[in-house]
Amino acid sequence: MASARETAQRHANDVVAGNMSGVIGDFTPEALSEFQQHGVMPPRPTTKAEIVSEAHEGNRERFEIAYSNDSQALTIRSWWEEQGGVWKLVKAEPVR
Repeated sequence: MASARETAQRHANDVVAGNMSGVIGDFTPEALSEFQQHGVMPPRPTTKAEIVSEAHEGNRERFEIAYSNDSQALTIRSWWEEQGGVWKLVKAEPVR
């Protein structure tokens, strides 16, 4: 099984590659619905994604990923939990 960091990095790479089915597949349904309510998305196109911080919080791993292109940037804080042998994104919010 991939580590939480490897999964978060693959997720970030999927955003850059435009692999939205992969990106959406990482979210639990509840987390995706909640994230969409924030009304913000990484810049389009996203040309760079970088994990800028990480922390262990109980049974979750937290990552802040900075997404950017030449003119825009957005950092998203995400929490990941192991569920059924895979890491799932259980909460995500923009860093303001």
